[in-house]
Amino acid sequence: MHIQNTNKTIGEASLLHSLPVLNSFFSLLIICHHSYNRNIEFLGSYNPRDYGVIIAIERYFNTASECAVPIFFFLSAFLFYRTFDGSKEKYISKMKRRFWSLVVPYIIFNTIGYIKAMVFSGRYGGALDYLLSIWNADTMPLWFIRELIFFSILAPVIYRIKRHLWLSVVVSVALIILSTSGIVGYRSFMYWMPVYLMGASLTENRISRVCDIFERASSRYLMLLLFVIYCLAAWFLPNGSEKGNAIYSFEFTLFRLASPLAFSYVIISIMNLNIKVKKWMQYSFFVYCMHAPIITLVTLVYSKLIPAFYGSELFQFFVVIFLTYVLCVILAMFLERYLSPVWKILNGKR
Repeated sequence: MHIQNTNKTIGEASLLHSLPVLNSFFSLLIICHHSYNRNIEFLGSYNPRDYGVIIAIERYFNTASECAVPIFFFLSAFLFYRTFDGSKEKYISKMKRRFWSLVVPYIIFNTIGYIKAMVFSGRYGGALDYLLSIWNADTMPLWFIRELIFFSILAPVIYRIKRHLWLSVVVSVALIILSTSGIVGYRSFMYWMPVYLMGASLTENRISRVCDIFERASSRYLMLLLFVIYCLAAWFLPNGSEKGNAIYSFEFTLFRLASPLAFSYVIISIMNLNIKVKKWMQYSFFVYCMHAPIITLVTLVYSKLIPAFYGSELFQFFVVIFLTYVLCVILAMFLERYLSPVWKILNGKR
């Protein structure tokens, strides 16, 4: 039984306290997802020997880290709707806040990405190409922020949907069918609407109930089993082939939507550990926005300085992940300390 404290359950308070820890962990997985060195697409075989050690490991980590995006959507929805009551006043307030926290950083970091493309790839198509690049987020993996902007705009509609379980189920099933058939793409907010609705419906009482369930040994073992199944399933997903195959697409859609449930064991375990939030854990948004050009830079410098050796690509894979995260945090700390006004804008006035 959870004790009430300032109108919040211990379960919700623990989740809010643990968010920086969770965000730092999943932002690291985002870096992992984008740091592979070789072609890791499905070759029609699930035998690791057919890929080789390096590709097999990179392919596995790339697919396993897919969980970061759906869980970010899930947590973002929870944070938005825990203080949104559907009123016009609250909507306007949220839109003003999201303008600075999402729209402005989205434009700035995509501009940085466009400059990166000009420097490293020789891209330059003029003003129209730049504007299309901003809209498509094709030089930086920031489409997640773009879709959060759409979700924010649609808040009154989503608020009414999430209040009715049957309507949430109908909308989710319909969108899963559209996603599986290829009508709705991976980078569309409609693809992620089902998992977003799950997060939006996560109330104080529901968090408390989940924490209560976790207290039972049988429930903990079940959650652990789901996590283990997720980890095993990551190898058996035909990444790169899902776009042209409805069955593969359906497998990937369910895999992504099940991520918050599969990782409930990890999330609640972190909540129960009550880890003290460190300074470096508070820069997850910046890490997410800036990791792509840093990966490019680190990979370029690494390849120039470190001679090739047996297993060097695998070593590079993990070194690039580590250095990218560290450099993003160091850059964020530098900006926060020495260029505070710039930092506030880049960090969305967080």
